[in-house]
Amino acid sequence: MKHPIMIAESSTMYNATETILDFDISGVIIESSQPRHLSQKGISQALLEKDQSIKSIPASEKTRELTMVDRLAPVSNCADLMLKLRINALGVKDGERILGIITKHDLVKYFEQSIVDETKLSEIMSVGSFFVPHTASLYDSLYKMLDSGISRILIKDDSDLPVGIVTYKSFLKTAMYHSNQSKDAVFSQNFGKSYKIGQIMTRQIISVSINTSIAKVAKILVDYRVHGVAVTHRQKIVGFVTEKDITRQLAKMA
Repeated sequence: MKHPIMIAESSTMYNATETILDFDISGVIIESSQPRHLSQKGISQALLEKDQSIKSIPASEKTRELTMVDRLAPVSNCADLMLKLRINALGVKDGERILGIITKHDLVKYFEQSIVDETKLSEIMSVGSFFVPHTASLYDSLYKMLDSGISRILIKDDSDLPVGIVTYKSFLKTAMYHSNQSKDAVFSQNFGKSYKIGQIMTRQIISVSINTSIAKVAKILVDYRVHGVAVTHRQKIVGFVTEKDITRQLAKMA
């Protein structure tokens, strides 16, 4: 559990993005009579849907009510609730007082420290079309991520080989940069359409063998502060294991 990072109800998407990047967190709490949560995914949705600079979009437009759990709630129940509600964070309360926030990253850390699980990676990994060419636009790449329900996408070069990876955070950093360069920077209208995904990708792709234990994968996610790793078999990427996949394993114990 972490102490919640909060921003004012009057904040913009720019303020929220700046806070998320400064604290290296997955989302922020919007202060109001009923606390609400804004995630990296929510900001990314706003980039696609709004024909405005993030400095003009109210942060409140893409928030969700912060679902609360009691401080004594079993971890497996928290995992199950996150999956059912399709959320990445829960507020932890003691009576009516918010004590902190628990995220999928916290659940992975708990799994790594406390759970013995012999399940094979091939049984839990996500598979599907998680590639785009390096020449794809930022807009099209982000659209594919959101449409496919994935939080990261691999980038292929002209030889169809994976050369990089992009996450929601990559788009947030880019939106911040362009917003600081021009007050008229709008993802859905200009730089999201003109810039190529290869220009913002991270070239280091963290991967594990398909024979790696789930506990080892969880440790990698925690140690490297990443939300997923590629799974390889015979030197080819065959899937991804993400925090969501490990959260699903925890939820089975509820």
